[in-house]
Amino acid sequence: MSVEVPSGFLDLHHIHTSLGAEFNVMGVVTDYLPPTRSRGTDWMSTFTIADHTSGYDDGQKVKFFRPQESDLPLIQGTGDVVVLRNVKATNYSGTRIVLSSWRTTWAIFPQNAIPESSPSTQLKLDCVKQAKTIYPTAAEMQYAISLCNSRDRGLYSVPAIPTPSENMAPLNGSDSAFQSRQEKFSLIKDIKVDTYYDLVGQVVKVFASHDRLDLYITDYTINSLLYNYEWGRDEESGVIRDGDEYGYVASRPKTQWKGPYGKRTLSLTLWNPHSYWAQTNVKENNFVFLRNVHIKWSNDGKMEGVLHSDKKWPDRIDVSILDIKDTEDDRVKDVLRRKKDYTKQFITEKSEFVNEARSQGWKKGDNDVKLSKVQLKRKRQQERKREEDEKKSKGRTNTIESKSENTNVAAIGAARNVLNKNIICTHTTIPPRTVSSILDTTETHAHTTPSGTSLILPFQNICTRTTVRVVDFFPFNLADFTVRSEKTSEFDALSDNDDSDSSDPSISDSSSDSGNSAPTSPTASGVAPDENSDSAEKLKRKWEWRFCLLLEDATPGGQKEKERMRVYVVGQDAEFLTKLDARNLRKSPKTLDQLREKLFLLWGDLEECKNRSRALQDKSGNMTVKVGKQQAAGTINGRGEDQGQRMRPFQCCIKEYGVKVQGKWERRFRMFGTTII
Repeated sequence: MSVEVPSGFLDLHHIHTSLGAEFNVMGVVTDYLPPTRSRGTDWMSTFTIADHTSGYDDGQKVKFFRPQESDLPLIQGTGDVVVLRNVKATNYSGTRIVLSSWRTTWAIFPQNAIPESSPSTQLKLDCVKQAKTIYPTAAEMQYAISLCNSRDRGLYSVPAIPTPSENMAPLNGSDSAFQSRQEKFSLIKDIKVDTYYDLVGQVVKVFASHDRLDLYITDYTINSLLYNYEWGRDEESGVIRDGDEYGYVASRPKTQWKGPYGKRTLSLTLWNPHSYWAQTNVKENNFVFLRNVHIKWSNDGKMEGVLHSDKKWPDRIDVSILDIKDTEDDRVKDVLRRKKDYTKQFITEKSEFVNEARSQGWKKGDNDVKLSKVQLKRKRQQERKREEDEKKSKGRTNTIESKSENTNVAAIGAARNVLNKNIICTHTTIPPRTVSSILDTTETHAHTTPSGTSLILPFQNICTRTTVRVVDFFPFNLADFTVRSEKTSEFDALSDNDDSDSSDPSISDSSSDSGNSAPTSPTASGVAPDENSDSAEKLKRKWEWRFCLLLEDATPGGQKEKERMRVYVVGQDAEFLTKLDARNLRKSPKTLDQLREKLFLLWGDLEECKNRSRALQDKSGNMTVKVGKQQAAGTINGRGEDQGQRMRPFQCCIKEYGVKVQGKWERRFRMFGTTII
């Protein structure tokens, strides 16, 4: 007696209604071949399945592809029942074939584990399945028993397990196909036009546009037929685009090319299905493997690559991400070594790069043609606009300073509820909450367990907006607003990435103001350092923002004694706030001055008042201030009423999270989505 097809599955008779779409299917194995190498670098398993709607000899052929042989379905013999999810059907040479995709999962009920009839007790069948695959349901187990017993089980057999040599044999029975694929791998420096290659490289830039994806990769080798990205060049002549490709959004600024410079970057165009997968998974700085890339001429006479769908395997994704920590692929490590050498060379010779670019007189491309009159005019207009913007910025700062010095306390009090226009934040449609309501946990953190027990959660992952003023900050010295990053470098994947560079005096750690020394590593970004940054610091380690603000509720009306809360500003949230990259501020006085000017727009003359107060603090002793329901030491002017009220309020976004301290969860807050314009 046959059992109905489980919900969400198709029988083999109706899969023609889902050509090109994903579906789930189950079937009993009637024939199979040992795993073999495909014509590419993947492993392939070919088997035939049947069900109640097909004859035993007229089953459905399935081809399953995976990068590793161990990821293929573990078919032990005919009679096994296979459960396939998210497969697709296609017609090839007039024959319908079921193909796997990167989303496909599998599970197998071995024939010797399937009883001849359904047990009267609770049904539980042994199952071999792919990692992360959901366990088959009871209905699927019942259907598996029905499929296996729908035919004479004497027809099933378990062939001998193939030897390793047979198991790894190529499709054509020789090593020539696999050897041919190996020979298709190439470095960017060796690629030629009208040829197909397999490439390994690091992603420099990703740009999505409709049904395609523009990908810029590098393996840090040089090819004279690639576009030349010059240090110090105007980015208008480059091909990197920000915004729409037709220039309708003209007000959006262009992003600076982050490197590598020179003729080291190959532009690629990916089409579906590769572009759809890459848009979701591939990010900048990822290491990727690209299969069967077609090299051709671009419209401007440079080499570029294109990756179309395979006519034979239209659903196969020819892009994969390589994990530098797990992979043993020497090709990835070779890219890392070349990147490390390039980074060192660029840092030590950056002055030569700049001088060479200037000596060329801003020549265009490789033909040594001077910029046209239109381009020169545009360049002069940009320089004038930049100078005007700087003057306006200085004028606005001077105006704010003048108002801060000449406005009396009464005038400040009258305008204290006007929001600071220099501070903006995201999520403007969300109404702001008071600090007291954010700190109050009676409503948002109350929870009742299934057993009826009421409790207050230590924290909730909640995002909100509020109106506040800055009344204090920590650390006291702005130069300590950045710290060494604890993140490891990508070069740690190299076995030869030891401390051999520490003997080079040009990159030795000579900082005496940063406290205890810490292990350092070359920058993971591989981009050219800023001219204002310290070369050794940029090569050996990265820095990140980390500071704390004491915020006071600035909602109009309410209690005279306003609630306060500590808010941390860290990492990318701090970069978004200050629009400055983190670096060693003790060795970057220019960046420190820029930070001080930025924060003046946020908290006015708070730093000056804090310095004066600290001088008096040595005489009057340590002072405390109430922060919500806790006490914080070392703050200014008691509760700081005068200092807090004289500053204009601003709105910011706050997110709540939890940190485990000595085995207990501690509630904390971070600022995000807020910037100083």
